[in-house]
Formats: sequence, structure tokens, C-alpha cells
Amino acid sequence: MIDGKKVIATVLGVMVAVIPLYGCNSSSGSGSESPSESGSEVTVSTSDEESSAVEENDIASTVSGEVTTALEQSGITTPSLDESGSPAATTGTTGANGTPSSILWVELQGGSFEMGGVTTANDSTPATVALTPFTISAHEITNSQYLEFLNSANAEGWLTVVQKMNQDPCGSYNEFFVQATDTAPHSGEEYLQFGETGGCTSDGHSEHIDNKSWLTYNSTNNQFELLDSAKGEWPINWVRWYGADAFAQYYDLALPTEAQWEFAARGGVQLEYPTDDGTLDASKANYNGDTPGVHNAEGHSVAVGSYQANPYGLYDMGGNVWEWCQDYYGADFYNAGAVDPLNTVPDAELRRVRRGGSWNYHAATLLTYARASDLPGRGNNHFGFRVVQQ
Repeated sequence: MIDGKKVIATVLGVMVAVIPLYGCNSSSGSGSESPSESGSEVTVSTSDEESSAVEENDIASTVSGEVTTALEQSGITTPSLDESGSPAATTGTTGANGTPSSILWVELQGGSFEMGGVTTANDSTPATVALTPFTISAHEITNSQYLEFLNSANAEGWLTVVQKMNQDPCGSYNEFFVQATDTAPHSGEEYLQFGETGGCTSDGHSEHIDNKSWLTYNSTNNQFELLDSAKGEWPINWVRWYGADAFAQYYDLALPTEAQWEFAARGGVQLEYPTDDGTLDASKANYNGDTPGVHNAEGHSVAVGSYQANPYGLYDMGGNVWEWCQDYYGADFYNAGAVDPLNTVPDAELRRVRRGGSWNYHAATLLTYARASDLPGRGNNHFGFRVVQQ
């Protein structure tokens, strides 16, 4: 028999399907939210006991088809497919300073949708907002792409590399940091930390060495370099909000607004989780199970695009690394009827929004409406970003 918690996918307020989600945990943790408990359910019914014992993969296949049909019936344009049947992205329009050609783009038509859901922090009150069309990167920005930025920006005098003592619960280290010069955006602020260890949990557990920074600085030739070519397609990590925003500014791009990010994550069908069909398990995203606070000694980020895209053709919107957004965080920011909302009013700590959860966070943080925030000068082994064209 199929059991487990259920996730509802909706299109413009109409229920499409209810699908099983195994082990979803509603407990809150750092930056975590609870699954929504509101809304009517449409169950998958069967005629007798034998037919109710349908294999789970058959249910998933049915749901995937219903999601696609719902997109088509609601008039939402879905991405074209490549030869393998995966959503196809384009190279899009380049911005200033020769945007890395490896960035693939997905054009979204925008429109009205409902942001938000029920969260333990009560900071995601549902509100219908509208977005104008925008274009978003299909993947999180990679080590190779950020490396290209570093060397170009360094040649223009934007960057300096400084060594500082860094402490965490596992020890003290002398590490190198990329810092903005007076001619760069966010002058004097840190862009990136060259984390030489895999990181450390708040309770003193060392994390896998693959969580180190895979970029370094060669003072002999004044060049930034990739330590392992095999990690070039892994998402950039240890990046501060300032470093993410500087990348965007350099190429005349932007970080997504929180509303743009959630619109993209929901895939046009109000998905609860930003996966191919709205369900979540270990085959759908790189995350740390269903229970908050569990240490995974083997966990780390993986190459972007390692899991199936959501219905918009966007990869890793849930898990892998948290993604910085453009907005300042505000618990009561959502306003019904807003068009292209962007919170430009900082709180006392200047916190910025991050979305999507990561490889070491639990399922509730991957909900499409789950919110988190952090100081703009903070970044660690599970912070990254993607960009939009302005």
C-alpha cells in the first residue's frame, strides 16, 4: 500500500495531484520551515484492494504526466526538450565584460502566482504577486564560472587577497580571503573564503574534505586557479552575499529577487518541493534527509545538474547549496498585489535572503516557500547562488 505524507501540486489555485512524500519532517532548524498543512487534498483513488497496491514508480510517472498536462492547460510555456528528453536551456544574451558562455539560461514569462506557505516562523504568509518576464540561469554558478570572474575582476583591480586567522568549533586556521578593493562593489568586504578544511558543524564535527574551497590564489603569477579540474562543475561555495552580488554586477546581471526565485522554484505548477514532480527523496535532490540536526560525515555538494530539472528546466533549486537572493530579509515583507516585489529595507543586521536548502540541511528547508537569511558577510561550505538577466 502507498503511504507517507502527501504533497499537493496546484496550477493557478486548482489541485492537480496528491503524491506520496516519504519521511518529510516538519520540525524547524536553522533556516528551516514546516511543510504546509493547509489546503484540500485530491487523493489518488483505486477501485479495489489489488489496484491500490500500485507500485510507487507508477504513481510518480502518473504525477509527472499530470504536472506536464497542467502546465499546458494553464497556458504556461514550458522549456523545449533536448535530444535526451531533458528540458533545454539556451546560452541567452551576454551581459557586460563577456558573461561566461558556459552559463545556460531559461526564459520565464512571469505572471501572477501565490508566494508563501505555512512555516514555523510565520514569515511566509501566502500572498499573490505578479512578475514581469525574466531570464534565470539553469544551474547554480560553478567553480569554473566564478574562477573566470575572479581572474577578470582581478585584472581590473577589483580584488585583493588577504590572510586572516579563522576559528570554528574544530580549531583555528590561517586562511586566505578574497576582498574587494576601493574600486570594486562593496569596498573592503569579503567576497570569498578559501576554506582549506571541509568545514565544521556548530557542535564540533569535522565535515567531509570535499567541502573545502576548490579555488586558490597563486601569488607567483597573480592568478586564481582551480585545485581539481574534476570540481569545475561543482557549485561555488564559501561565497559571501557580497561576492555573489559582485559577480552579478560585473556581468551586468543580478541575483534573483526572492519572488523570482520562488516563482522559478515552483515550476509553474505550485510545487511544494522544486524537483521534477514536487516530491522529495534522495533521488530528487542533494540534501540531508528528513530530520534536523543530523550530522552527515560523508555529505558534500555535487556537480550542478546531477538531478532532474524542475518543470521549468531549472536544476538544483532545492539542495546542493543555499542560494543567495537579492532581497533584504523581512519576516512580514510579503504584500498581496505587489508587482516585481523586492525588499530594499534592511533590518538592523543587514541580513539577506537565502533559499533552497543545501546538502547538509533537512527536507523542510527545501520547500519552495521555505525562507532563511544570513549576514551578507557570512559564507561557508554550503552557500552559493544563481543569477538572472536584468
